[in-house]
Amino acid sequence: MPRNKLHFVKPKIRQQLIFTGIFLTFIPLFCVGLFALMQARNQMSVQMEDQVTSAALRVNSTIFDITTSLYTSIDPLLSSSYARKLFGVDSEPEDLSSYELVSNSLATMHSTTAAISSITIYTDNPNIPSNSNIVYINDNYSSLPWAEKTKNTSLNSWLCLTNKDSWDNSVYELAIVRKISLSSTKYSAYLEIRIDANYLKNRLLGSDYIVMASVDNTPTFYSSDRSWLQKKIPFPEDFNNEYYQYTGPIIINDKKLLCNIVTFLPYKTDNKFYICVIDPNAYNNLNRITLTYIVILIIATLFPIILIVLFSSYFNSRIQTLRIAMHKVSLGDYNILKMLKGDDELTEIFNDLNTTVEKISEKEAKFYKSQLDEQQLINKQQHMEFKMLASQINPHFLYNTLEMIRMQALATGNNDVVTSIKLLAKSMRYVLENTGTDSTTLYDELEYVETYLAIQKLRFGDRINYSIQYPPQLDLDKYKILPLLLQPIIENSVIHGLERTKISGLVIINIILLEHDKLRIEVSDNGLGMDDDRLNGIIERINSASLDSVVSIGLYNINQRIKLFYGTEYGVTITSCPNIGTTVALTIPAIVNKEDL
Repeated sequence: MPRNKLHFVKPKIRQQLIFTGIFLTFIPLFCVGLFALMQARNQMSVQMEDQVTSAALRVNSTIFDITTSLYTSIDPLLSSSYARKLFGVDSEPEDLSSYELVSNSLATMHSTTAAISSITIYTDNPNIPSNSNIVYINDNYSSLPWAEKTKNTSLNSWLCLTNKDSWDNSVYELAIVRKISLSSTKYSAYLEIRIDANYLKNRLLGSDYIVMASVDNTPTFYSSDRSWLQKKIPFPEDFNNEYYQYTGPIIINDKKLLCNIVTFLPYKTDNKFYICVIDPNAYNNLNRITLTYIVILIIATLFPIILIVLFSSYFNSRIQTLRIAMHKVSLGDYNILKMLKGDDELTEIFNDLNTTVEKISEKEAKFYKSQLDEQQLINKQQHMEFKMLASQINPHFLYNTLEMIRMQALATGNNDVVTSIKLLAKSMRYVLENTGTDSTTLYDELEYVETYLAIQKLRFGDRINYSIQYPPQLDLDKYKILPLLLQPIIENSVIHGLERTKISGLVIINIILLEHDKLRIEVSDNGLGMDDDRLNGIIERINSASLDSVVSIGLYNINQRIKLFYGTEYGVTITSCPNIGTTVALTIPAIVNKEDL
C-alpha cells in the first residue's frame, strides 16, 4: 500500500466499537428508558384521572348531602296538617295560629340554615295574607320561572333559577320546588327553596379544578369558572344513560383537557345531576413531565454514546499510530515514534515493535558491514584476476595461432592434428563465451561435453566410449542450464573411473524429464567404483567444502552452484559400487527458454 494512501483507510475498528457500543448500550438503555417512560406516563395519567375522579365524587357527595338535607328538612312542614288546611281554606282563616306557625317555621328554617338563600311558599289562594315567606300569585303562576312545570300535578323538582345579588348582578341558584298537598283541590301551593350560590361555592371550592354542575339537560347552575355559568356541560358522549360516567380527554377551544363527569339521582326527585370536574393543566403537566423525562432519557443515552465515540476515536488514533509505524517498518523506514501514549497491550505491542526495529537495525548494520567486507574481498579478487588476465595471451591471438597450426597440419595432410586443434578451439570458445554467464541451453552444454569426450577419445582411443541418451520428444534447445556444469563430472569419470582400467570404458549421459518440472541428468561410468566408506567420505566433503580432494572440490562447487542458483531442494547425488562403476546425478528445475514460449 502506498504510504500517501495510508490515512484514507476506513477506520474499521472505530466503526465496530461504535456499532458495538450502540448495540450493547444505546439500544438496550433507550428501550428500557422508553418503556419506563411509557410506564411512568401511564401511571401519571392514571393518577391524574384518579384525582379528577376523586374531586368529582367529592363534589357529587357534597351536592347530594346539601340537596338531601334540604329535602328532608322541609318534609315535616309539607306533611303537616296545619299547612295543608291553611292553604286550602275557602275563606279568610279566623284562627291565624296555623298561618303564624307556617310563617315562623319558614323564617326559622331560613335563619338557621346557611344553605338557604330564600324560602317561599307561592299560592293562588286569595284568602292567605302575604308576607316575606308567603306570596299570593293571582296570574296562575305565569310570572314564575317554573310556571310550565306546574302543569305537573305532582311537581317535585330541582331547578336552576336566576336571582340578583346586592350589586344587581345575575346569580344562578339551585332551587327545589315542591307542590304542597292541600285539603282542597280548589287552590294550590308550591314551596320554593333556593340554595345560596355563595354557600355552594364555599362548599365546593378547594382545588384548582374547574367544577361545573347542572340539573338534567339544562345549563350549569354552578361553575367555578364564571365563563361556564348558564352553559351546558361539554359532554363528549351521549349523556342520556341513567348513570352516565366519563373520565378522559375533552376538546374545548382546541385545547385538550382532562375531565370527569358523573351522574347521581337526587333524593326522591326525578332529576339527574351532572357533575363535571375539569383539570385544565393535566395534559400540559403530563406533556411537560414527559418532555423532561425524554430529555433526561436522551442525555442518559447520548452520554455513553459520546463516551464510546471519544474512546473509539482515541483507541483508533492509537491503532492508526501503531499501523503507520508498522507500515513504515514494512517499507524499510525505521524512523518511528519512540512512545505510544497509554498503558495497555497496544503500548506493549508498540514497545515490542521498537525492540524488533532496533534488533533489525543492528542485524542490517552487521549485514551491510559483512557485504562491504565481501565486496572489498571481491574487488581485491577482481583486481588480482585483472592482473592475471593482463598477463595471459589474448584469446584472439590464441585462436589465430591455433588456426594457423591447423592450416599447416591440413597442408601436410595430418588430419589427426587438424581434428585435435579444431576440437580444442571449439572447446575453448565455449568456455570463454560462457565465462561469467549463468545460463545456456541444454543442447549447447551437451555439445560442449561431447567435444570434451571427443578430445578424450583422441587421447585414449577405444578405451573411452560415450553415449548421450534422452527421450526423442525432449527438445534440448528448449531448456536452460548453468554453463560448465557437466564437464567436471565427466572429467572425474574419465580420470578417476576409467583411466586406470584396462577394460573398454563407457560414459553414459542420460537426460530424464521428471514430474513437477524437474530435470535429472545422470553421468554413469563402468570404472573402478568406490566402496561405502570412500563414497560416504566424498558425500560428506561435497557438502562441507573439504579441500583434501580434487574430486570433492569439483563436486562441491557444482553442488553449491546448483543450490545457490536453483534452491536447496536441488543438488548432486552419488551412487557407486566397487568394480561396477559410479553414477553422479544432478537434479535441477526444468526451466524453459522464454524464446520458446
